[in-house]
Amino acid sequence: MPNVFYGWWVVAAATAASAIQTAVFTAGAQTLVLPLIREFNTTRAAVSFAFSLRQLEGGLTGPLEGYMIHWFGPRRFMMVGWVIFGIGFVAVGLSQNIYQFYAAFLVLALGQSMAGFLPISTVLVNWFQRGRGRAIAIFQMGNSIGAVFIPIVAWSVLNVGWRESMIMVGILMIAVGLPLAAIMKPDPESVGLRPDGDAAPDGDAATGAEAEEDAGDLTVRQALRSRNFWFLGFAHSSSLTAWGALQVHLIPAMADIGQSEQVGALVLSVTLFMAAPGRLIGGFLGDILGRRRVLVAAFIGQALAVLVLAFASTFMHAMVFAVLFGVAFGARGTLVTVLRGDIFGRKHFSRISGLMDPLLSVSMVVSPVFAGWSYDASGDYQVAFLLLAFLNAVGAFLIFGIRGSIFAEEPQTTKPARRAS
Repeated sequence: MPNVFYGWWVVAAATAASAIQTAVFTAGAQTLVLPLIREFNTTRAAVSFAFSLRQLEGGLTGPLEGYMIHWFGPRRFMMVGWVIFGIGFVAVGLSQNIYQFYAAFLVLALGQSMAGFLPISTVLVNWFQRGRGRAIAIFQMGNSIGAVFIPIVAWSVLNVGWRESMIMVGILMIAVGLPLAAIMKPDPESVGLRPDGDAAPDGDAATGAEAEEDAGDLTVRQALRSRNFWFLGFAHSSSLTAWGALQVHLIPAMADIGQSEQVGALVLSVTLFMAAPGRLIGGFLGDILGRRRVLVAAFIGQALAVLVLAFASTFMHAMVFAVLFGVAFGARGTLVTVLRGDIFGRKHFSRISGLMDPLLSVSMVVSPVFAGWSYDASGDYQVAFLLLAFLNAVGAFLIFGIRGSIFAEEPQTTKPARRAS
């Protein structure tokens, strides 16, 4: 297929990587929570601590990873990450106590971070400008694709055994991940192309065009001194509070209202599956109504969904939550990622995004342990979910602190340049 812009093959590989990581780890690791509690005779807060360590590690290593991606290249970085990711799964399967599980889970989290969102989004921002929103939306739809397989992971954990399942997954991750990483060429210029498949200008014109293109990109110092960095970072962090807890506690919460663990995995799967139309709706409405309005609506939608979950007592209540939260979560995720590229540009994207990770990790570190502690203390999640819903709503107000032309109410009207043949 010689006429297909190579950037779309990069998007395909990114989407596949996202689907796999969601199914077995980002969301799928939640299938381990209750089996681990039974295996190690421990509490929900203790198991939640491992998931919080994952986020803490990401917050601490994010700035370093951003610089390593910039200097060593995202493709090599991801290849190493997939190998560590696979080794981490094997180590989890061999864990004999909760402390060994903590150590193995940290290895697993490091591998996923190195093979996951930050290097992939960096590559996509490099490959696309006009088509950046579509490319990132398609990549993030991998979460919804991966969600379809979470019930299968749950079945394997419950019927084959969680140890055997983790070891098999670890071997599979190395075998599948390395070829996917090989497809992720760092930028179009490395293969003689231009972003979006545009024809490259010749000679001095090319140099001038590239200089003009990067002129609006913020340096790392400028980004850190800008209000947009902090408002976007804290708004994003606030919006992730509920998801940080739900990544660990949604299946246990379903078990608490009389549903089986398999049904809980189904609810989690539906939640992430509904994020797919949410991403498309968010991108489409963002262009028509303005990104600020759609982001605020998505944040509030997440908050309302968590309120429903706080008072849920039936399977139908859980499904209302799954649909509402999934759509809002999808719209929010795509628009926040696109905004990062629009605000900061592509030249220093990985470093600036990595420096934002500590802000994002705050909520993701605290919320799972808080929800587990709240359950252990009171016997249910209601208080925790009510507070998390409130924090999601707070993020909506922080969005109004972001300034700039990125919130123009009309879509860009720049005509695309001639496409490379």
